[in-house]
Amino acid sequence: MNILALDTATEELSLCLAAGGQTSIWILRAGLKHSQTLLPGIQALLREAGITAAELQLIVCSLGPGSFTGIRIGLAAAKGLAFGCGCPLVGASTLDALAYRFASFPGVVVPVMSSLRKMHYSALYREGKRISAYLDLSLTELAQKLAGFKQALLTGPQAGGLFKQLPREATFQVFLDSDPSATNPQALLELGRRSYLELGAGEAELKPLYLRQSEAKIMSRGDQSGI
Repeated sequence: MNILALDTATEELSLCLAAGGQTSIWILRAGLKHSQTLLPGIQALLREAGITAAELQLIVCSLGPGSFTGIRIGLAAAKGLAFGCGCPLVGASTLDALAYRFASFPGVVVPVMSSLRKMHYSALYREGKRISAYLDLSLTELAQKLAGFKQALLTGPQAGGLFKQLPREATFQVFLDSDPSATNPQALLELGRRSYLELGAGEAELKPLYLRQSEAKIMSRGDQSGI
C-alpha cells in the first residue's frame, strides 16, 4: 500500500512515504516555511520512490496541535492532493504519533511540545491509548498530573524540561526519551494506516486540532498575560 504521511504542525516539516516495500523519511528543520517547502518535499519523495502522486493509496495528515498556520497549510495540501489523486485521507494528532512508538510501555507515556505563552501541549497515554484530554498547560501543572503513576516515559522536544519540573522526592520511575524530535512521521503513517483499516476515511470530518485561540486573536484582545 502506497501511503504518504505529512506533519506541518511544528517547525519541523516531516514527511514519510511507504511505497514498494520501502519507507522514506524527509524532515526539514527550517522554521515555519511549510508553504514553500511542503510540495517540493512531497515531489522529491515520490521521485525517489519512482511513483507518481496518482499511485498513492492513502494520505495521512497531522491535525495538530501546533502552529495554526502550519496545520492549515498541511491539511489544505493533503485534502487537495487526496482529491486530485482520488485516494482516501485520514488525520491523526501529532501527540498521538509521538506516543505511538511506546504503546508497549507499561506505565504512562507523556509527549510534550511547546505551545505559546510559556505553555505546553501534551496528553497522557497508556498501552497505546490516550487516557486524558489533549492538554495545554504549564510544565509545573503537567508534572502534577503524573502523581499516582508508578512509571512514566517522557518524549517530545520538551521532555527534558518536564523532567526538570518533577519533584526530587518523586517515588515513581521516570524514563526520558533520547530523541527530542517534535514529530515522528513514520509513527504518524503507521497510526494513520491502522486508523484507515479499522475505521475507514472521513475527509469531510477532518478539522485542525486547536487547543487555544490563535495568537493573533489573543493579541487583538490586548491580552498579553503569561508571555
